[in-house]
Amino acid sequence: MKEPSTGEIPQPSTLIIFVGRFGSGKTEVAINYALSLVPGRETVGLIDLDIVTPYFRTREMAEAVQERGVEVIAPSVLGQHLDIPAISPQILGAIQQSDKPTVLDVGGDRQGARALGQFSPAIQQRGYTMHFVVNPYRPFTDTPAGLSNSIAEIEASSRLQVSSLVSNPNLIGETTAERIVEGHAKIERFAQALGLPIAFVCIERQWVDRVRMAPRDLRHPTVFTRPVLVVDRYFVMPWE
Repeated sequence: MKEPSTGEIPQPSTLIIFVGRFGSGKTEVAINYALSLVPGRETVGLIDLDIVTPYFRTREMAEAVQERGVEVIAPSVLGQHLDIPAISPQILGAIQQSDKPTVLDVGGDRQGARALGQFSPAIQQRGYTMHFVVNPYRPFTDTPAGLSNSIAEIEASSRLQVSSLVSNPNLIGETTAERIVEGHAKIERFAQALGLPIAFVCIERQWVDRVRMAPRDLRHPTVFTRPVLVVDRYFVMPWE
């Protein structure tokens, strides 16, 4: 079985967009992916377009991420210093610049996708890759039909196309190695049914070794044949 390595994650040559349903873990994926790009670079851009559940809703959270080399552009951050009408030009400028990697975290419903859609001409001009983060244990993405409908909804509202899936099988506090392996196997089947590639698999750091050491009959051969992004949790849900 192939060992997991963040070094296997493709380096971006375009704008990297993460979309996904609420509870998919896309914000954790977006921030961990952005942080993984920092070594060897002065800074990496992270645009928070999740207007439904904005991640960077406190100054302290944004500053903590920025201290690690990720430049945050988000309404909750810019709003401390700028009027609301000035936010869109700031985001547009960040999308248009191409001298550093830029990651977008986008809301996973029509409203969030429409926020992305207003920038679609600039995004298409720069070039982009749009990953749909899939957690098979969440509603709306637990069947191929549900996932297909969710992707179609976001594509229609954003006027952009999903390039690939990101496998993120977890149940937060109820996660087990077995559920990670079984959940990823479902996503493999979804990807085949939809004709979409899987860009990489997300595994929380504490589970990497346990998944690798799971009993042989519980392993799914594709878990570590895919690139693996080792994830640290930064976002705690209010009920946790």
